[in-house]
Amino acid sequence: MNSIWNNNLSAFKKRFPALAHIYKNQIDFISNAFAKVQDDVVGDPSTALVVSQLFPFWKLEKARSGEWTASEKGTYLHSKYRPDSGNAIPEMEKKGVKIFLGCGLGYELRNFCKSCQNENNGGVVLLEPDPAHFFGALCILDWTCVFEIEKLVIALSCPIDQIIPLCEKDSTKIDYVLNPAFIKHDEEYFISVKKLLDRNIRKNQINENTKKKFGKLWERNARMNAKYAELCDGVETFRGVFENDERPWLLVAAGPSLEKILPNMKKLKEKCIVICVDTALRAMLKGGVEPDFIVLTDPQFWAYMHIAGLKSPSSILIADAVSYPAVFRFQCKKIIISSSPFPIAKDLKKPFEGKGLLESGGSVATVAWSFALMAGAKKIYTAGLDLSFPKKQTHIKGSTFEQAVHRVSTKIMTSERRTSDILFGADISVAKDYNGNDVLTDSRMKMFAWWFESKIALNPDVETFTLCPESMVIPGIKAGVL
Repeated sequence: MNSIWNNNLSAFKKRFPALAHIYKNQIDFISNAFAKVQDDVVGDPSTALVVSQLFPFWKLEKARSGEWTASEKGTYLHSKYRPDSGNAIPEMEKKGVKIFLGCGLGYELRNFCKSCQNENNGGVVLLEPDPAHFFGALCILDWTCVFEIEKLVIALSCPIDQIIPLCEKDSTKIDYVLNPAFIKHDEEYFISVKKLLDRNIRKNQINENTKKKFGKLWERNARMNAKYAELCDGVETFRGVFENDERPWLLVAAGPSLEKILPNMKKLKEKCIVICVDTALRAMLKGGVEPDFIVLTDPQFWAYMHIAGLKSPSSILIADAVSYPAVFRFQCKKIIISSSPFPIAKDLKKPFEGKGLLESGGSVATVAWSFALMAGAKKIYTAGLDLSFPKKQTHIKGSTFEQAVHRVSTKIMTSERRTSDILFGADISVAKDYNGNDVLTDSRMKMFAWWFESKIALNPDVETFTLCPESMVIPGIKAGVL
């Protein structure tokens, strides 16, 4: 049997026994193919013969250096002169997770693994939608140095919605390698993955910048909130509490489309569990409806101003460990606290331990959806979750934001001009609403939409609907009625 395939197969089975079991038939087929030709052909000719028979998508040939190279669909995967030179891969940091989108025969992947064998890297992930391309590479090159990487993931035929959790398992710092020649066999899959990774990298960069900007504020708030944490229950106490409750949840955000839902809110409250973001509370109370839950997690003073001067005696307020401290004086039925996704100094962590952590996609609405999921929701309806500017409006009339624009307007800087600055001062683009009409949005709201899309895909048992067809379409959220 071909010694390279035999050695690679042995290392693969040792590192990934579950994968080896899944692809046992394919592995046995390759092994049998080598066994049939070993009596007649030995060494390199054996490799060329088996590869041409089992993996006809590659045209295998010898480079001038004597090493194997190959072409696919008329494009060379590696150099025709020195394929093992390693020059085709850009210089990469050794920190964080390195993701290879395909690998050709594996030269670049091997060279990277050799360069970081003795370094504390975040791990290596190989994404390959077609197992035949992976096993074909194992027939040609020695992958020993790859299988020796401590944190190695081989993701074969991995669903796109599972890639981010897989890659971020041990680190949120990720980088990827994409060689156009390596992805020709399934460009649609790889381009979708690239878009996903680009969005996630941008999200992590935003989080890092936010950490630098607000780190001191988070620590100051956490120190002041430690005394409240000892008195408040955590969100963990609500885990699964509503699993047997047949009522749907209604997530109320402060988008302009909420205005048409408010007149029916009292009737909706009778048959739904209502969870409201802080920016929509003023409009809700003005309409005579106290939500069951209110969510406020932003650490800034301006977030507190959304509920300042208000009271909602029948509501439960969900606050973050680093929320602005005055939030804990809000008049309501009860305040529960969530451990913060924001970094907190080690000496401050103890009061918040065991409180439970709600996932966040950067907006308070994402936290509200996470709480409904934790509590046991099976159906979640949204109202005002526009993530866009329907009819070029930014917020519902009567919200704290909308009132503030009017309060500070002047003859020179009118409320209309302030609104237009918001609309056209960001990275504006055009999307579609549920009626098929064009609607303005921006990169920040697209990031929130992507978070909902990815989390909904990971939780198929929970259905999410929108009551507002004027909102930007979010894959996974369907238009519905209550």
